[in-house]
Amino acid sequence: MIRLGVIILAGGRSTRMGADKAQVKVDGVRLVDRVVAGLADDIPYVVVSPYDLGIPTVSEDPPFGGPVAGIATGAAALDTELKAVLSVDAPDSPALLDSLKGALESSSSDVAVVQAADGFLQPLCALWTASGLDAALDALSDPRDKSAKKLLLAAGSRVEVAGDGREVDYDTFAELGQLGKVEL
Repeated sequence: MIRLGVIILAGGRSTRMGADKAQVKVDGVRLVDRVVAGLADDIPYVVVSPYDLGIPTVSEDPPFGGPVAGIATGAAALDTELKAVLSVDAPDSPALLDSLKGALESSSSDVAVVQAADGFLQPLCALWTASGLDAALDALSDPRDKSAKKLLLAAGSRVEVAGDGREVDYDTFAELGQLGKVEL
């Protein structure tokens, strides 16, 4: 079995962004492509989106079921021992995978999650054991319309990893402008 796989949440209705966030470009590169490019070549990934992004995707059925429904769909598509959850809103988050993996492997926790400088846990920048993620999903029963924070709270145990700024998620074009030139 492959050790690590990544679930990339590429957005639902993107109401805060006002456009399909996966398709938004910063310095000419789509956010979804930036996240994929941040992964090592040998790491399998699955992109969860109801939209045609021109790359292989999966979507929860019915679509627009919220982040946990997307995570559940992505998790079912990956046969790996560890499953990372990342989002296109945080395009630099793949750089934190090594820190998350080190923390998870040196603990007996179900999930390693990044804690931002403001103390907020980033459930969409996390690495789960497959069994821990399955158990948390089972605890929520129906994943539809559940927040990623609820999934994190359903974890049996967690280890927190200090963020370094690359976990920042961007919800508006103005915020994305901190990374470079933004275009649709």
